[in-house]
Amino acid sequence: MKKLLLLTAGVLASLGALAAPTLTADAVPSTGVQPATATLTVNGAAGPACTLPKAADGSVKPSCDLASLAPSATPYTLVLTYNYTAGCVNTPTGAVCTDGGAAASAPFSFTRAAKGAAPSNVQVSPQ
Repeated sequence: MKKLLLLTAGVLASLGALAAPTLTADAVPSTGVQPATATLTVNGAAGPACTLPKAADGSVKPSCDLASLAPSATPYTLVLTYNYTAGCVNTPTGAVCTDGGAAASAPFSFTRAAKGAAPSNVQVSPQ
């Protein structure tokens, strides 16, 4: 029974390793101006779609699914951009207004490695 539990735990832990790569960034607190959208460029061209899910505290945290990027030995160059809509946000001490526009990260590299070969001749034997 103990070995079955360890095997099950190992299989469940390995599922996380098979998950699609996702780009996330620090949350943008609700106390400041929040982006209306987030976009990702890959090697200077439009990249995968990004979402801005809102947390219970009102902050937003960008999430971009990188599953569509093919494995490559050459690194991709990514840039995450927040797009802001003109407007004002009330704060406890006043209001913060923005003209709108965009704010981009510095370019950064991402390499998506190919999956490893599946193990062969895997056996579980009683001990």
